[in-house]
Amino acid sequence: MKISAFTPLSFSGDLIYKDRYIPEKQDQTHDIIRAHLEDKLGPHIFYYDQLQKEKNMNFLPCFYYYTKLPSRTRTKQEVDLELAKKAGIYSFSERRKNELYTGAELSCEPEKLKKLKEAGINSVISLVVYGGYEENARKAGLKFTDIFDLANSGLNVFDIRDNLIKQLIRHPEYYADDDVKGKIAGLKEFVNILNGKSVQFPPPVYFGCQWGTDRTFMWYQLYLILKDAPQDKPLSEDVIQKLVKYSQDVEETFRW
Repeated sequence: MKISAFTPLSFSGDLIYKDRYIPEKQDQTHDIIRAHLEDKLGPHIFYYDQLQKEKNMNFLPCFYYYTKLPSRTRTKQEVDLELAKKAGIYSFSERRKNELYTGAELSCEPEKLKKLKEAGINSVISLVVYGGYEENARKAGLKFTDIFDLANSGLNVFDIRDNLIKQLIRHPEYYADDDVKGKIAGLKEFVNILNGKSVQFPPPVYFGCQWGTDRTFMWYQLYLILKDAPQDKPLSEDVIQKLVKYSQDVEETFRW
């Protein structure tokens, strides 16, 4: 007997189309046609059929699970404030809950650095260069930088008294120029880190000068002035006026 492409063979109640078995309990006509199409058009015919089935189901697209669902969103690192205070850090202050903290430098106090890490701090920024600070911070599991290294700028804790602020006041367009290197680039990176936008130095962030007081306070005030200023646009008139007042306060109030 000659068997055509659509001629099924029967064995013990099941159908067979060439090398493909089709159980009796299924819709045999439908499956024979699918088997024939697979033979003539290739197995991709089932791929398109499956896609259509999935489109008809109420599945969320896969990228949704990474951008919308609460279980997939990035959560803030919790900081145990009481544990951090028990470290006995001079001038320790919470500036923004679970994100930003200030206090004295800890270059020679590795145990206090460990306490910061245990409390939930991720990154440390020093306003002054201290030998051994980076090594001890990294041993404690903390990310570390000093402002001198930010954007390879050579930024210095005393720059807020010198030309840096005056330069921004005279040339607010410099803040928007990505080609402007040096200390303005370092200052912008400093603001980004404190804003929690740095991948390299993630929040919560701890920063400070020798005692975590005067210079730390003034750098924090400068950050507050610049934190919402777009970095791709010239500084606004409002920000410029705040920088003028800030510069006067630095000169008149603080004697370093």
